[in-house]
Amino acid sequence: MEALFHKILCPVDFSRISIPALELVRKLARQNGASVHLLCVIPAASASEPDVQRFAEDSLRAVAHKWFAGKVSHEIAVRIGEPAHAILAAAEELGADVILMATHGRTGEDRARLGSVTEQVVRHSTRPVVTIRPG
Repeated sequence: MEALFHKILCPVDFSRISIPALELVRKLARQNGASVHLLCVIPAASASEPDVQRFAEDSLRAVAHKWFAGKVSHEIAVRIGEPAHAILAAAEELGADVILMATHGRTGEDRARLGSVTEQVVRHSTRPVVTIRPG
């Protein structure tokens, strides 16, 4: 069977809801012989805090090692900016075949008040987006 995906972009925010996305992206990458590109986006307001970018890179390395080392090809990247925009830009730059990301699954007022990075990515992406909810 021909591989559907060669490059999978997986944004993570280090919350527990990222775990199902990591499990699924590992499985898809193995089935397709794809490489995984883990991405962490630091909001610009937080980027000025000392060592935040280094902490994000170290955390991504740890996640990549735990979930992908010896199992699938992977790379990490940290971007600074508005999360949805940075995810979409990274997908274009990498030539990602698919974006796979977790969603908090908020509804109603919570979603309206907080917004949804995942929803913005789904609405504006020119690539397929696979979303997974916790639980």
